[in-house]
Amino acid sequence: MLAREELDGPVRAGILTPAQADRLIAYYNRDSDPVADREEVRFARGFHDIFITIGIVILFAGLFIALATLLPDSMQQNLPTFATAAVVAWALAEWLVARRKLALPAIVLSVLFTTFAAIAMLALYGQISGSSGFVSRLDFLVPANWGRSTSGPLVFGLAAFAAGALYYVRFHVPIALTGLVAGGLAAVGGLLETASPGLVSGHPALFMLASGIVSFALAMRFDARDLDRTTLNTDKAFWLHLLAAPLIMHSVMMLVGPETGSTGEAFIIIAVVLALGVVALIVDRRALLVSGLIYLGIALAQLFGNANVQADSGLAVVLLILGLFVLILGSGWTSVRRMMLAPFVDTGLFDFVPPIRTHAK
Repeated sequence: MLAREELDGPVRAGILTPAQADRLIAYYNRDSDPVADREEVRFARGFHDIFITIGIVILFAGLFIALATLLPDSMQQNLPTFATAAVVAWALAEWLVARRKLALPAIVLSVLFTTFAAIAMLALYGQISGSSGFVSRLDFLVPANWGRSTSGPLVFGLAAFAAGALYYVRFHVPIALTGLVAGGLAAVGGLLETASPGLVSGHPALFMLASGIVSFALAMRFDARDLDRTTLNTDKAFWLHLLAAPLIMHSVMMLVGPETGSTGEAFIIIAVVLALGVVALIVDRRALLVSGLIYLGIALAQLFGNANVQADSGLAVVLLILGLFVLILGSGWTSVRRMMLAPFVDTGLFDFVPPIRTHAK
């Protein structure tokens, strides 16, 4: 097996381009263990990454407290606080990502820089336009609240898109692509709301569902480019799937109807989660089920509540069922997928999803 980390040096030195490194990895790993995990994502190379990330979190906590103390009402105005935080996040990325190539800090700093830069640009726009009041509360970013300020989501989305693109081009961190996509979707929603007030804020579930489908389609595009999942395309797809799943799941739940806590609603939630599980098995992406587990827990709690099960006992049973579900599905993932997709072996389906794994010899 050839690990990506082994080619970081040649890529930094300009001997190989990232695309050439991906092709080398795919070539040398073509005969690797067929039962290896195809959803491997490198969050950390060791506890060193985790230790550094803890330091980053502590540093930014101290930075925000210091700025809130030194700059009156800075947390309400946002611009000085978040602009400074974005600059610090970029500076840390130059050190820890560009030079040290640390995995987990790269992920955390990508999220921090994109978020801080977008909020800072939003605050700057608010001060220039004289509408800074909406900047101090970010609840307007929820599509249902976009009627309050159509310009807010548009500016925030464009800023997040630009920040994500800048971070991605400079550091080539896969999760930055997700920030770029999320910002772009928010910007499109802002444009739609500006052109036709109420189009998005009046139908937030439909917009979220469309955004989730777009994210899923982009994720599948990257997955289709790397069916063996040995290059950075698989990491890009993973983060996009992680964005798509909650958007799709939550929007479907909103379309189902108001939260009544009824038994019928609980069964609908379970059916949706199971459908999402089938899609996850087909595309071989466990990440799609993460948000579904939360709703599955809610549905089970509703069922036990309607059955007059005592609260503590119901909670214990829900957690036990969820735990067993994850363990059984996780350990039998390959076998279940093989049985499900066996009838489609000779079809074009496997031009887009990973092949069925076989047992190692």
